[in-house]
Amino acid sequence: MALIRLIYASRAADALTPADHEQILESSRRNNAKVGVTGLLAFGAREFLQCLEGPRDAVNATYARILGDRRHVDQRWFGEWSMHGLPPSRLSRQRVLRYSERELFTPTRMSGASATALLAELARDGEPASAEAPTEPAATAALEARPTTSGLSGLFRR
Repeated sequence: MALIRLIYASRAADALTPADHEQILESSRRNNAKVGVTGLLAFGAREFLQCLEGPRDAVNATYARILGDRRHVDQRWFGEWSMHGLPPSRLSRQRVLRYSERELFTPTRMSGASATALLAELARDGEPASAEAPTEPAATAALEARPTTSGLSGLFRR
């Protein structure tokens, strides 16, 4: 059985109370124990950061259930693009070094904040020119791009 780890950030549609937080934790503990999912949930009044880990099918099912929760804000960055691609030439040495310690584009060695900031920049600079470039969600706009060697590397380990 391959272990996967999924990390996501989300924003609640409305501010949540401590009672809401406790209810979410109780429900999560009960549901996760049934399917062998473990993890951590950190939250503020409206912001969530969660790591789910376990068997691929169980983590995917858990995340699908979370996505169906109406308390989360739905906001796309790339709504105009079914899948926009950027050639390596768009990832110049200068651009990569703004978000990473390495000259070579190595996303598994970037922090989550750095990867998010790079994606936001690429989306603003992206094509097609006729489509309005996506704007950053308020929760992510405040993140600083801080290069680190530990960042996303753990996301891709099995």
